[in-house]
Amino acid sequence: MNLRTITAKLKAFVAAAKALARGLFFKSQRGVEWHRLTHDRYPWVVAFISLAMVLVMLRIVFFILSPDGKRYAEMASKVNPPRYSAVKPMRGSIYARDGRPVAVTSPVYRLFFDFGHEALEPLRQPLPPKDGDSKQQAKREQILKLRAEYEAGLDSLAELMANTFDLSTRKLTKAKLKARWKQGFDTKSRHCAVYPADVPYVQYRAFEQAEPFVIHKTGPNRYKKRLFSKLIYTENESRRVYPFGSLAYRTIGHIYDRTDGGLTKARFGLELRYNDLLRGELGEKLSFYNMGRYEQTISKPPVDGASVYTTLDMNIQSIVESNLREQLSYLEAESGTVVLMEVKTGKVVSISNLQRTAPGVYHETVNMAVSDMSEPGSTFKVASMMVALDDGVVHPNDTIDVGNGLWKYGGKVIRDHNAHHGGYGRLSVAQTIIKSSNVGVAKIITRAYESRPDDYVQKIRNLGFGEDLKLEIDGYEKARIRKRSDNPDRWYNTTLGWMSYGYETQVPPIYTLAFFNAIANGGRYMRPYFVSEIRRQDQVIKTFEPTVVREQICKPETLTAIQEMLRRVVTEGTGKKARSPFVAISGKSGTAQLASGRGGYRDSTGHVRHQVSFCAYFPSEAPKYSCIAVIRRPSSQFSAGGGVMAAPIIRKIAESLLALEDPIPLDSLRRSSSPKAYTKEIAAGRASALLAVMAQLGMPTPRMPKDAGLFIAVDTTLHARSLPATNGRVPAVVGMSAMDAVYLLRKMGYNPRLRGAGNVVGQSIPAGSPAAAGTEVVLELGFAS
Repeated sequence: MNLRTITAKLKAFVAAAKALARGLFFKSQRGVEWHRLTHDRYPWVVAFISLAMVLVMLRIVFFILSPDGKRYAEMASKVNPPRYSAVKPMRGSIYARDGRPVAVTSPVYRLFFDFGHEALEPLRQPLPPKDGDSKQQAKREQILKLRAEYEAGLDSLAELMANTFDLSTRKLTKAKLKARWKQGFDTKSRHCAVYPADVPYVQYRAFEQAEPFVIHKTGPNRYKKRLFSKLIYTENESRRVYPFGSLAYRTIGHIYDRTDGGLTKARFGLELRYNDLLRGELGEKLSFYNMGRYEQTISKPPVDGASVYTTLDMNIQSIVESNLREQLSYLEAESGTVVLMEVKTGKVVSISNLQRTAPGVYHETVNMAVSDMSEPGSTFKVASMMVALDDGVVHPNDTIDVGNGLWKYGGKVIRDHNAHHGGYGRLSVAQTIIKSSNVGVAKIITRAYESRPDDYVQKIRNLGFGEDLKLEIDGYEKARIRKRSDNPDRWYNTTLGWMSYGYETQVPPIYTLAFFNAIANGGRYMRPYFVSEIRRQDQVIKTFEPTVVREQICKPETLTAIQEMLRRVVTEGTGKKARSPFVAISGKSGTAQLASGRGGYRDSTGHVRHQVSFCAYFPSEAPKYSCIAVIRRPSSQFSAGGGVMAAPIIRKIAESLLALEDPIPLDSLRRSSSPKAYTKEIAAGRASALLAVMAQLGMPTPRMPKDAGLFIAVDTTLHARSLPATNGRVPAVVGMSAMDAVYLLRKMGYNPRLRGAGNVVGQSIPAGSPAAAGTEVVLELGFAS
């Protein structure tokens, strides 16, 4: 405000004062006299007041500009300064193809005591004597009433925590909880945890309606605020939740517990690949002190993360993983991979990678489907045969002599799997694939391409093995099929022959699957992909469409011949274990020795370890899905073979999908004359619950054993058997519902932990094994096929 403005306002004030004086004192003669008096002195009074105001204002201005003023201003700014801080966005969700979330950020709460609250001060004071005056009596009654409310509240809170949480998982009891709280009270802790665990939002809202939090009505429109509503406060934050547990864990991904600059940070999988979109953008808020309290204003709202919609089907994922886990457990294998893909589009519907972390326990640790650079074995023979047929080197009906299954090439012996039985003798070209003859394929390729091996390799690369599939999973590897010209020093006399049937190459399973998918898709090579679209709220940011990498990988007549060979592999060759009476499957088995890292194929125990696989598509006549199953290092007690070990996984998956998508009427199924053919355990759990369900379904009451206990198992012949529960030994819970299994394990003192969804299909500690109370038992959930 400048001097001219101040002068103008003073003149206006003087004019108003004169007008007031005239109105008040001109009505009487006495007023006239007073007017004369004031009229003569008024200008001096006004001038004096104005001058004083100007001096005060100047003094204030000079003080503000002076060093002292600046110093005090700086001191004031440090008392309650305004602060800018970041506002965290909500991380976007990841969804399955049916819209169910597979990774979602959920608000959670932690409850804390403020034992330093002033409401508790009376409890720390000595209790006045009984025979004191009225004032002391009133104070005594007040303290006793507060103590009663406090003790009753602690009891109610301990009971609430025990009913909500399993205290035994944290080695707590109600008494131990109360002892913790007492310690917090004694130390006047202002941040004492009510319970050391997250409380979901729904449970938090339920707490508000339970003792000791509930606010009681004391009259019309009158409510009593309870003591514990003053003592307990919450801290809320968000947690990343994976509703389907371990299903497709390495593909969906995970995030770190810590943030990076206030934003969530991903570790692997789709979470990492799309982290920049999922994490959102930080906002900004201004916190300032106003009228005795802090207030906040959002200066820049945060931008919540986008949502990623995947191609994964979690129902199918559960089927795939349970079948893989079952076979790995049976074979005592080190690890396994299954990938299921839509033929026409290249959408990856299911992907499972399980690795043994303890005897009988398998978890997803590495995404081997996209990163495992191993030698594929005999599934690669199909690519070699496609090159030979396409070049006209051979025809399906030509014959080739594989002799006794042993053929020396480049100074080393190539061996067929039946060499110890005398070999196959003479085979047709088609039969070298159907019977999976190493010698037959090696002879075809070496005789045609020995003088020009790089031509062969380039044609193999053109089948898709030389492509960069640009997968959405970080850490994926590209297939490596090396040429002689790449490094002549590493090209040996044996290289071409061994390469022809799946050695001397490194091919991740998803590349083999993409190649077989092209065979099923009429020769059109599709890029496998995992994400269909990305949205922010209702706005579609990006859409992912099926991508054709190669329109045709071979000639039509070559494709027809290859398709017929793969069909016959299952009907009459090495893939008979994939044959199903319900769905026609075409595919190829693969068996490869695994290098031990010691310069050979034998491990430290002297055993040769194998990787077995089966790659297929179904139904053969109109392919809808392609699938690869890989099993690594099965126990040496079994005879290794992809057709025996891996093919059954694909058959079970194919039959399960048929039942899921196109169920067959029960009356059309063939029946056996023996009732024992259908005897199978159909249910297990608490006897009372099973009998009630069977009664509701109108089923006959099963024949109960004399020693029937609390838990039973019922088979399809309606015989029940008791499930023993011996103290100190882990009970059998496979087949039970998750609820029954958890109840029984907790009842026996064990600590159950669930993985997946569905019924119990596996338990980390075998039934009957001795285990101490408190031992953790991991229950794998799924839907048995």
